[in-house]
Order: sequence, then structure tokens, then C-alpha cells
Amino acid sequence: MKIDGQCGQATIEAIRWYQRLLNMSPSGLITPVDTYFIQALSNALSPHWRPRNTRGTLLVHEGQITFDAEGTDYITAGEPFRQHRYPNFSRILHWPGGRSGVTLGRGYDMRERSTGEIYATLRQAGIEEFKAVICSRAAYLRNQLAAQFVKVYGPLVGEITHEQQMRLFEIVYRIKSGEARSLYSRMAKNIPGAPSWYRLDRKIRDVVIDIFYQGVYDAQGLIKAAIEGKDALASFILSIPQYRIYEDNRKRVRYLK
Repeated sequence: MKIDGQCGQATIEAIRWYQRLLNMSPSGLITPVDTYFIQALSNALSPHWRPRNTRGTLLVHEGQITFDAEGTDYITAGEPFRQHRYPNFSRILHWPGGRSGVTLGRGYDMRERSTGEIYATLRQAGIEEFKAVICSRAAYLRNQLAAQFVKVYGPLVGEITHEQQMRLFEIVYRIKSGEARSLYSRMAKNIPGAPSWYRLDRKIRDVVIDIFYQGVYDAQGLIKAAIEGKDALASFILSIPQYRIYEDNRKRVRYLK
């Protein structure tokens, strides 16, 4: 749009477009109580400063190895905390590339999630309603469609807080932990001498869940290696190309030592 200081028809239509995006009545008018619209517009027009995190390392209740591998933050950044390009910054909408969909936080990929699931999960994590509404429209998007969504709508969503990011991660991690435990229990019952899930070494469980978080290849081999111990699991990871190519980032083998 041309910046002319006038509220002409083009401006009114742009307002209506944003109102529809936020599930508001497309009146073309902005009133002081239209907090969704004002917050979204403020995010899009702000200088994008980033606050300092003064609490030290970001710690989650479980799954720290996964949390650390799924993104970075500004704990060690210097002044002035401006939004220049920062690799893997996770508290904004981003597209990791490849087969991924629109992603928020530490690995919350919306590629295979419904509109309702995205909205409910983000609200459960304490993320503002208008942000959840916008993000829910990324349901099932992938590849370049996901990249384009991030480019267009990312500035409207802006950042989520450290606390929101950690809550979102913990919600998803509990689900992945349950999936890993369920598969292990089903397969281990047919393996003589296999321990129960909770009798596995904690680091083994963490790595198995981390693999579920990213994507499982050769589930049977994974469970067998987990039962045999940390050395066997480390060797298994290095023997599977789909796992080995991510080892520099995820550091599973080092964690198992």
C-alpha cells in the first residue's frame, strides 16, 4: 500500500483482511477495545527489540537434551538485542526447511496438526489467543507453503515468551514420551529379559524419546539397542544414516557416554 496518511478504501480493505485473519467482524473500523488487532499490528510494526533473559540457562522438567537441540535463544547475546538474523532462534514462527511445516518454539511442527489442535495446544501453553488464532491457520502446511506463511504472518505473531516456549515444549514432550513408552512396552514384551520402560537407564530413555521427537527409523532396531544398553544404542545411532547426519546438533552419542 502507498503510505499517504489517508484512510482510503485500500486501507479499509487491509483492515478488513486483518480482521478476518483474527476471526473478528470485518467492519473496517478499529476501536480502542480491538485488542487482538492492535496487538498484531504492534508486533508487525515494532522495532523488534528482544528482551534480555536474566534467569540463566533455560531448564525444563524433562527432556533437556531435546529442548537444547531444537533451537537457540538470546541468553549469551550482547547488546542491543536487535532482531538481526540469528540461526535457529525458536521463539518465533519459523520454517526449518525440508519436509517441515510451520514451527513454533522448540520443535512444535504444525505440518500434521489440525486447526483445533494447534489452537488448543497453544492456549494450553499460555500463548495469547490472537497468536493462537493466527498460528492455527498453519495447519497441514509444509514446504514452500509453510515458508510463505512464516514470511507473511510471522511478524504479526511476534515472539512468545521463555515461559510459553517451555510450557509448549513440555506439553508436546509428554505426548512423545508416552508414544515412546507405549511402543517400547509392546515390543519389549517379546524380548526375553527386557526391563520395563522405567528400569531403563534415564539417559537411554531420554535419547529414545528424543528420536521419537524428531522421527523414528527402524523402530525394532532402536528398541533392541535400547535394551542392550548405552553403548549398543550409541552404536545403533551411528549406524543409521538418518540419525547420524543429525548427530553434530543433537549430540545423542555424547550424552550416552
